[in-house]
Amino acid sequence: MSVGRTCLMSACAAIALAGCSTMPSRQAQAPTLPAGWEDLETRSEPAALVDWWRGFGDPTLDRLVAEGLAEGPSVKLASLRLKEARALNRQTLSDFLPQFTADARGSYTQAVDGPDLTGSFQSFVSGGANTVREGEQFIGSYGPQVSWEIPLFGRIEASAVGARANSRLSEEDLRGARAALAADVAQAYVDFRAGQQRVAALQEGARLADQLADIVQIGANAGFSAPADAADARRLAESTRARTPDAVIAARRSAATLATLRGRAPGTEPEDVRAILAAPGAVPSYALAAAPAAPADLLRLRPDVAQAQARTLVAAARLGAARQDLLPQIRLTGGLDITDNIIGSAVPERLAQMTATPTISIPLFDWGRRFAAVHVQDAQFEQALVTYKSTVTAAVSEASIALVSLTEGERRLTAARNAETAAQATARGVRASYDAGIASLADRIRTEQQLLDARVTRISAEQSQATAAIQVYRAFGGGPPTLTGKSLKDELREASH
Repeated sequence: MSVGRTCLMSACAAIALAGCSTMPSRQAQAPTLPAGWEDLETRSEPAALVDWWRGFGDPTLDRLVAEGLAEGPSVKLASLRLKEARALNRQTLSDFLPQFTADARGSYTQAVDGPDLTGSFQSFVSGGANTVREGEQFIGSYGPQVSWEIPLFGRIEASAVGARANSRLSEEDLRGARAALAADVAQAYVDFRAGQQRVAALQEGARLADQLADIVQIGANAGFSAPADAADARRLAESTRARTPDAVIAARRSAATLATLRGRAPGTEPEDVRAILAAPGAVPSYALAAAPAAPADLLRLRPDVAQAQARTLVAAARLGAARQDLLPQIRLTGGLDITDNIIGSAVPERLAQMTATPTISIPLFDWGRRFAAVHVQDAQFEQALVTYKSTVTAAVSEASIALVSLTEGERRLTAARNAETAAQATARGVRASYDAGIASLADRIRTEQQLLDARVTRISAEQSQATAAIQVYRAFGGGPPTLTGKSLKDELREASH
């Protein structure tokens, strides 16, 4: 009974020590952030980040993104990494629970040569008057065993914080993978439609140039125009045709990217998707008049910022664990062992013994190595704090650049459309003048070239503007703040308790 009381007192003292914490008191602090954006007003609508691609109003894009989120390899891999991290989280925390085992063993003895074995049962009950001889004996022992390393000095807190932060790293990795995949699919679709439009414009330009070259060639054959004019008209047609392969390659590359992002091999698209993509379609546009969130909102919207904060907590947990290695460790072991005869009477009667053994381990001669480990982890913790600040700064910079690209891109697109409208009017006038014999062939060729260039420039401006809108949503996180609806700090507080 005294042993039990001693073990109980030791356990209570250890549990009291377990409340002490070795975790660092410093936390990740964001740098000073601007109140708003310079280029666009802020309209804080985090909900607009969910399914943001629907703002393009393109059903084909909606379908492609949905397929990518469901079947994309990057999202599936991130989901599996999250599953692995959560399992490791449970494994880490379960290490602090008492470990229960049960074992059974036996010892068999047989007299092969010489006298039989001496039994003890009859001798015991008869007071030693009779001696029992046995040819074989089999003793069996079994019972439960328990072992528990008491989590002193906040070991549970450090491990819980570190394990939960590791899980959050994987959660944010999944959220980042989903946001990146949606943005990549949208970008590939925009590039595909722009390439498709560019190919159509170049083919139309080449067709018109061929018609003009044929007309001039007929005139040259009849002696009404110079052969040099016919060659110049043919040059326009061939130079336009020479620009087409690059546009075809770009469109094919974008189509292959669309398939790969959705977990498909290029060329294996369903017939309905292939028919939709083959049909001509305009470059999708997104009218974004305000920033979807303020600079401070990036701290919870951006997956990379959340990951950087989680890494500071992982580093803090490792520092706490290194400090704990300088302190004593207590382990309690015990068990119940039952021994009985199975064959013969090797033991007088069934024996039941209970043991309880407290063990304390105190580091003595390797403190130099342990202190060095603390200094290493402290330096890594400081690096994590600096990395967090730089990640926040980079996130704000990326969002700011995306917004200015959006606003300036809108001006570029407006100018490109106006230029194309003017080029169309000029081309109509020059064509009429050329047919009337007023304008020269050089004027006609130059005007057609300008119209083609204006059309291609407008397509590129539409592509750039759609890309800028995608980059804005990519820069603002492209998804809901968290997978669980709780902040990282709240979840880690729950884990540590």
